Amino acid sequence: MPLNRLSMMFVSTYPPRECGIATFTQDLLLNIVNEEPGIRASVCAIDPSQDESAYGCLSPLIYPKSRVSHVIKDTDPISFVEAAQRINATRFGVINIQHEYGLYGGSWGSNIIEFMEVLEKPIITTLHTVLPKPPSEAKAVTREIYSLSDGVVVPGQIGADILENAYGLDPAKITVIPHGVPDVPFISTEKPKRKLGLSRRFVLATFGLLHPAKGIDFVLEALPHIIAANPRINIVYLIVGETHPNIVKNDGERYRERLKDAVKTLGLETHVHFVDRYLTNRNLILHYLATDICVLPYLGPDQISSGVLSQAIGCGKAIVSTPYLHAKDALSDERGLLVRFGDPSDLADKINTLVQNDSLRREMEIRTYMYGRSITWREVARKYIQLCTAHFARRPYDSSEVELDKSDADV
Repeated sequence: MPLNRLSMMFVSTYPPRECGIATFTQDLLLNIVNEEPGIRASVCAIDPSQDESAYGCLSPLIYPKSRVSHVIKDTDPISFVEAAQRINATRFGVINIQHEYGLYGGSWGSNIIEFMEVLEKPIITTLHTVLPKPPSEAKAVTREIYSLSDGVVVPGQIGADILENAYGLDPAKITVIPHGVPDVPFISTEKPKRKLGLSRRFVLATFGLLHPAKGIDFVLEALPHIIAANPRINIVYLIVGETHPNIVKNDGERYRERLKDAVKTLGLETHVHFVDRYLTNRNLILHYLATDICVLPYLGPDQISSGVLSQAIGCGKAIVSTPYLHAKDALSDERGLLVRFGDPSDLADKINTLVQNDSLRREMEIRTYMYGRSITWREVARKYIQLCTAHFARRPYDSSEVELDKSDADV
């Protein structure tokens, strides 16, 4: 099947909505069209029906017309059905659903099932979360999504194993495609630090939307011990990211204020900087490149995909992380140090090991960077193209399909 006849519709959140899945989809789409300009790609954006302002954007969200041709309201089942009907009338050949339970409304995101039941196109579903011990309803929703999908993508082999063993699903439908990493040069931190005003500082950093499950409290608790053990090193800890919109919606900025209070109580004002604003991808990468040790103290053990971890790998960073599923897989073969969940003493010990041993840290950076070369966004885009082309070729092209006008695209 000629690639110039392949067209793809991504069902996902999408910028300006500030969401990890939105960023993932944008990176994937742009790399697919850069790799094969003949491929037509568009987005059916999942739009928050209420409290749009919690997402840090204008209300309602204003999507780029060049990329987003359809919009679904996440809590409106009729919106899902109407979107599927309209997509059926287009020439889009393959639909890729970026799945996370909390994106689609209904119990455990069950609204997406209504969309899939009406859709008459090949469906590739990317599962960003696969729970090892799912509640019965979550398990039922996942099994139905699996049944309605022509193919399923998981970001690691652990996800495929869970689907087979915990859900009883046939692995023949599953393809493992890792989370993409940025393709950036392997460089010293000196120039990025200078651009950020961090020259002569040793930079620890945690990235991502701020949430209690990030475990940042434990890094703050460990920090006085790290500083005391390294009196000649000017250590700074960057907490990079806005507060998660769901936290803002329910609790405002109380969690961030609690962290700031802890910083004052511990006397860490000169050692902790909050970067609490939305960063462009270019500026975000600059912060990664300026980091000496990326700290991922997450408290949830079942995460099979982490954009923050993938970004750190792509930038060739030394990484200290709790052993959640993605980290255990990606940081094997001495690509990082794992610490016990919620243990500031272990955090301090592992971080000190890397602060005090430049050669060990450098070796880890090189191993991490080299591993990342095999999973750059370009390589990930190629794998998606191959998978979608294979499924597209299995269904005959219908020349009677008509293209929607842009004015009639949104639902």
